Amino acid sequence: MANWIKCTTMDGIEVRVNLDHVAIIRPHKRDRGGTASEIVFSHDAPSSLVVREDQERLLEAAKS
Repeated sequence: MANWIKCTTMDGIEVRVNLDHVAIIRPHKRDRGGTASEIVFSHDAPSSLVVREDQERLLEAAKS
């Protein structure tokens, strides 16, 4: 069964991400004071999505 989490893009658009297709969730621009995360998908061609939520919040949402 797919595990979906709800995220908000930097443009304010709500999206749902299937964690079965995610390779990595990593901090985005944390060295510059950012709190966003980059979600990198596990496909043949690299693709990613930057969301407003931090890594911890995304992982907590995935557990529930």
